Amino acid sequence: MVDANYKFVAVDVGSYRREGDSGIFLKSDLGKKVLNGTFGFPDGNALPGSDTVLPYVIIGDEAFRLDTHIMKPYTRKSAKDDASKAVFNYRLSRARRVTENAFGLLSQVFRVFYQTININPETCDSMILVACCLHNMLREGYLEKNGKVFYNYDSEESRTINNMISIVREGGFNADGFHVRDAFKQFFMNEGAVSFQ
Repeated sequence: MVDANYKFVAVDVGSYRREGDSGIFLKSDLGKKVLNGTFGFPDGNALPGSDTVLPYVIIGDEAFRLDTHIMKPYTRKSAKDDASKAVFNYRLSRARRVTENAFGLLSQVFRVFYQTININPETCDSMILVACCLHNMLREGYLEKNGKVFYNYDSEESRTINNMISIVREGGFNADGFHVRDAFKQFFMNEGAVSFQ
């Protein structure tokens, strides 16, 4: 889990690649707490410039389970025929880019993540956790000292491709999640609309 400043808030290391992000999240302590309601989310808040009060959410991709506190996009098929769903998916995707960019930042500084890491799995798990901690320290410490971030995402940097597996499925059912997603969709089409949409 990554915050808006590209810092890692929660990290789960040691699962197998074949499990996928959603499966790993569901079996993690964090995922279990989110789904059973013991995570400790703050109370819902009004959206900017609106009286609409919605809960805080974690943003995931298509593979994640829709829940009151977990948002995922509408299916591509349903968004293709509904402009408001397409706008919601676009806005959700823009927010999810923060996570992708955090991984990009991590890899630019710790270039070992650009390749297969041929070390003992337990050592590798520790190395990943240490890299995430150092990443957070660099993001936070330099900002406090100099008033600017130590490093930012460089979109010109060449990136590895095919290093993540996309698992696309509808998965999961929570009626409250559907209502929350629809409320966000309405907000993005009305009070939260932007000129370029």
